[in-house]
Amino acid sequence: MSVSSLTRIYDEGDVPISVAGPHLRLAKMALESLSTKLMQRVFPDSTSKAHEIVNIINRILPRTPSSPTVYEPYIPAVEILRIRQAISTFTIALETESKHRYVICVEDQRCLSAYTLVEKIEMCFPPEAWNTIDQHAKREFEESGKALSLERYTAAGFHALRGVECVIRQYLIDLTGSQPAKRDWGHYIQMLKQAGVDANLIAVLDNIRTLNRNPLMHPEDWLDIDDAIGVFNISHTAIARLAEGIQKALKSKNPVP
Repeated sequence: MSVSSLTRIYDEGDVPISVAGPHLRLAKMALESLSTKLMQRVFPDSTSKAHEIVNIINRILPRTPSSPTVYEPYIPAVEILRIRQAISTFTIALETESKHRYVICVEDQRCLSAYTLVEKIEMCFPPEAWNTIDQHAKREFEESGKALSLERYTAAGFHALRGVECVIRQYLIDLTGSQPAKRDWGHYIQMLKQAGVDANLIAVLDNIRTLNRNPLMHPEDWLDIDDAIGVFNISHTAIARLAEGIQKALKSKNPVP
């Protein structure tokens, strides 16, 4: 709508800045919102044409508002024509590219908002926990949130459990100073027990292993929305407790004098 408002500018003759200015500024704001990396990747030709319109508008609009006592400037008719032509080119490019793109609408998953799942997954975790876990785990939970928003429930659970496993390994490295000898959740739990880790945390991790992680490794096991959200939520509980353990392990290695 903001871009189409430019068509209200007179077809012929010079136009006062006071008449065209509001339409130009609104259109500029709308067109600049297309400059994100995602839009450039999905609609490369359209964003390029939008950038051309913004350049024309920047050339026309004064950098500072005119004083009321000064003679009001006009936009030459040739510039108005150039804008209208650029809008026409942009519209054609957008219509053409839109015919070859899928537009997907994601919905909230129970109480989890689509925005949080796709853009702000860190909001699902205590800030201290999110800042403690490593980038591998964060990537897994980002993927889990996106999968959940797209109703790929089995994938969401799979990535959430991978995220928990990443943090278990991170915890073991902080406790022992080396990578676990085997990539096996049962082995991780035995190592945690030997290290004297809190029994409540071990119970949580062992329940996740037997009730969620192991069954999901079999191809006949699929998750529905409630299963996926359940795995998602219990993973958050595990992460909060693991992060607390990691912080304690780091403090014991580097005590405050």
